[in-house]
Amino acid sequence: MPDHYTYPGSEVLVNVPGYTDPGAWKEAETAVVGLRARELARTPLPGGFDLPHLQAIHARLVDGFYTWGGRLRDTNTGPGGTGIAHCLPEFIPAEAGRVFGALADADYLRGRDRAAFAGGLATAWGDLTAVHPFRDVNTRSQFTFFNQLAVEAGWVIDWNQIDPHVFAHARTVAIYDTPDGIEALLYPALMPASHIRDVERAERMGHAAVEFTRPHPPREKNALEQELRAALHRRQEQLDPEPPTHTGYQGPGIADQGLGR
Repeated sequence: MPDHYTYPGSEVLVNVPGYTDPGAWKEAETAVVGLRARELARTPLPGGFDLPHLQAIHARLVDGFYTWGGRLRDTNTGPGGTGIAHCLPEFIPAEAGRVFGALADADYLRGRDRAAFAGGLATAWGDLTAVHPFRDVNTRSQFTFFNQLAVEAGWVIDWNQIDPHVFAHARTVAIYDTPDGIEALLYPALMPASHIRDVERAERMGHAAVEFTRPHPPREKNALEQELRAALHRRQEQLDPEPPTHTGYQGPGIADQGLGR
């Protein structure tokens, strides 16, 4: 919605190049952020997997396009069309601290088997979705952040197995219910990092960073819910994925919780 981040009477975010046409603005933003995300997949930013680390990733992704890269938002936001609220701005530092503190207590999910890692990552991702620290480019920042965390914990997420719309829906559901849907989607898509060469892994992540987070044509909510229920059913039936062919975090609950690109 329009606020002080946008041009007057518009939903276009004020940007350094000066785009005011919605289509041209979104196309340019997607190209810039996609390029930076690919670069970060190949050469990750060092950090402690905490709020400053996420802020640094966000700042790099939007560098030269927005002036507020890495800064915590000061306006209310929510997933479009859902009536759900993200964490209120005044609570962002404390809630983010709780999320990242829980990750630190869990040693950033290192040494977990597939089920424990998927569950821990799903909880952390759901909670951070609710916090929604930045005015925009949250999904792409979190995508970069959690893929880097996964690799350092010994896992690679095969995003070819996950529909981006269904994953976004699962993240929204995690705001007001549980992160089980995120876990159900992540679990079969995990591959041991040791089974993939570093060069191949970087290329995979770079491609996924561009393709998974670019704008996609909308899909019907009923279809998304049906696919998410199917993923949950498969997970409940303990249907393990095929062996890879390539050579208990408990996060905080958040009252004001959301989804964003």
